[in-house]
Amino acid sequence: MKPRICVDFDGVLNNYSGYDKENLGTPRPGAEEFLKKLSMNFYVIIFTVRNYSIVAKWLDHYDLLQYVGDVTRFKRPAVAYIDDRGMCFKGDYEEILEELENFKPYWK
Repeated sequence: MKPRICVDFDGVLNNYSGYDKENLGTPRPGAEEFLKKLSMNFYVIIFTVRNYSIVAKWLDHYDLLQYVGDVTRFKRPAVAYIDDRGMCFKGDYEEILEELENFKPYWK
């Protein structure tokens, strides 16, 4: 069984500049190759706060669902989480507080 990896949807797989309920956007350049490579070694789980069935349809529409094992709103146990808003805690509370104070997602 492959180890699990969780990949956020908005801002990682799609072009994103803020939440728009009606518009999921288009895939980011390189998203297909990224998912393809991940799926070779990992069971890929897409996590999103959006309606997961709509995201699954979006993935299918862009022929990306073939690389994905599951789409969910929950962060499942995994070896890693890929998220445009994630911050890596390295054991230092002051460091993470400083990073948080200055944090901006790449698309802002």
